[in-house]
Amino acid sequence: MVVLSYILAGLILYGGLGWLGDHFLHTSWLLPVGLIVGLVCSIYLIIKRYGRFE
Repeated sequence: MVVLSYILAGLILYGGLGWLGDHFLHTSWLLPVGLIVGLVCSIYLIIKRYGRFE
């Protein structure tokens, strides 16, 4: 459950920041970039906390 919450939190946080950036800057590319960055950061934190996938 903790791993799933890390992934969801990363997607929601960085996706939300990307959406806000798109909304205020009138762009259309920050939301997908935010989602990708959030997923990558989440996976990094999971590997850092629980070790390598073996």
